[in-house]
Amino acid sequence: MRYLLTLLGVTFGAISASAQSYHVITLPEALARANSDNPQVNVANLRIDKQRALIPGALSLSGPELIFEAPTTTRFQPGVLLPVSLPTVYKNQRIVQEQQVKLSQREKGITTNTLRYNVRTVYNNLLYLRESITNYRRQDSLLLVFTKVTETRQRVGQISRIEVLNARSQQQELNYQLDQTRARVRSSRIQLGLLIGTPNDTSLRVTGPFQRMSFAPDSKLAPLLASDSTFIRNPQTSFYEQNQQLSESLLKLEKKRRLPNIIVGYLNQGGPESPLLYRFRFGLSLPVWGWVARSRINAAQTDVAIAKSQITLNQYELRGDYDKAIADYLQYQEALDYYTVTGLPQAEEIIKAASDGYRLGSIGYYDYLLNVQQAFKIRQGYLDALLSFNQAVITLHYIKGE
Repeated sequence: MRYLLTLLGVTFGAISASAQSYHVITLPEALARANSDNPQVNVANLRIDKQRALIPGALSLSGPELIFEAPTTTRFQPGVLLPVSLPTVYKNQRIVQEQQVKLSQREKGITTNTLRYNVRTVYNNLLYLRESITNYRRQDSLLLVFTKVTETRQRVGQISRIEVLNARSQQQELNYQLDQTRARVRSSRIQLGLLIGTPNDTSLRVTGPFQRMSFAPDSKLAPLLASDSTFIRNPQTSFYEQNQQLSESLLKLEKKRRLPNIIVGYLNQGGPESPLLYRFRFGLSLPVWGWVARSRINAAQTDVAIAKSQITLNQYELRGDYDKAIADYLQYQEALDYYTVTGLPQAEEIIKAASDGYRLGSIGYYDYLLNVQQAFKIRQGYLDALLSFNQAVITLHYIKGE
């Protein structure tokens, strides 16, 4: 009795430890953890903090110059000179730095959008591999029964030994494909762990059905055509628009820097009895070297033109990626409709008819094997089409910034 209780305790302990070693994670949880724990997000936040820390530096006053002169030729008098720019220069420098902060924030949006795309892709792939393993296991169970029936027929002399060896080799090849699929699962779990901030975590398990993902079109009249508002939520669009605003602010700043600088100072050129007012100095720093300012302004104008061209190029690339994703969406939607209505029901009928026929002896070895392989090829084709369809939907959401 004591031995039985000990055995039960060890068994339940092993089952409990095995259950605790797995960590089931849903897709929303994976997306949330990637957005909070992925190192790329941390780097993006640090870049924002860096640019925000530079805002006070927009008031970039030059250091005062301490000078000594002897205006009365009897002794040196200390003095101070301070060159300062016009207030509009400091104002525009602050505007530029605030635009830099916004640009870093837009860059973080690109990072999070890419992370969402990668997490959804890996999660979808794990669901696909899970169903592929189920499909292989079902095929393996049929081949196992087929091998036993073949061995029985070989013992009674109905078939030759070569057919038994062929049946075993088919089952061994299927086991090899199953092992390869499991290896891909382990690799995808590691990828998912990296994305959510837990490197080398192979305990992650996905959950939920492997089914068609939904895609909501922008317009009921032309649901699959890109419009002007299709890419408005894509973070790349806002990034390049913000980059244009930054370039325009830099151009405005360079024009303000062309203005004269003010020089103020203090130096007593007389004796201790000289009036306080006449101890101060006032002056202007004239920008007589005009080619310096012109070159900087021309370069800033070029940056504005580049920023505008980048917006056009980005829209062109997004439209091309969107059109390709829509083509894939329609292609695999048609394939899924075929498999759902025709292919999968036929595969089930083929498996049932082939199993019954071979067991009763109405069909031979090769006919059974060909029919079973064709049926599971149809089922695997359905899974492949569903994987590609969902990937097209994931790409469309990524392009739209959703």
